[in-house]
Amino acid sequence: MTPRLLQRVAARAEMRRGSTMLHPECPIEQALHSPDPIVHAQLMQEIWRGHSFIEEGVLLVADPKCLRVLARTERALRAPVQALRERHGPTLVVEAPCVRYAHGAPVLEPFMSVLLSGPPRHLPQLQADLATRRATITRTDTRADPFVVEAEAPLGHLLGYGDWLTGRFGDTVDLGMWLSRYRPITDGPQAA
Repeated sequence: MTPRLLQRVAARAEMRRGSTMLHPECPIEQALHSPDPIVHAQLMQEIWRGHSFIEEGVLLVADPKCLRVLARTERALRAPVQALRERHGPTLVVEAPCVRYAHGAPVLEPFMSVLLSGPPRHLPQLQADLATRRATITRTDTRADPFVVEAEAPLGHLLGYGDWLTGRFGDTVDLGMWLSRYRPITDGPQAA
């Protein structure tokens, strides 16, 4: 077995041992609720409806205080939250996306694999930005145009990253992101 494969096997075993959360494959969520009791009751019934906007990797979970939309990535939250916002109108309160931590001993945070590709002129700025996000760059390929960068970073430091990339570089940088593993928190959660 390669060292990288051994790390992933160890991370999975650690996640199973320490994780007490349901649906750890969905490391991000967004809560929706309404002060209007009728709208709130309708919102709680959404889990029973068949939705065309629910893709693979998105779940609806009804709690007494809110409807939680769980997803694999921040981008995957957008379509279901927007559809629910349109369906339930202006009294719907949509909270900001937040990271789902696995509470136990120790508390684990989700780390995402990040894949970036774009024109070489953007590479230095992207590498500097990844460093501020606690990312570990695992591979950089600059031999071709476009460049390719693979990295791993805590999800709490990547919230809004896709929007930041689009605002800064337009559509010239491509982003792929997926859950890599859960690791013990080393410097405290960024947002709970």
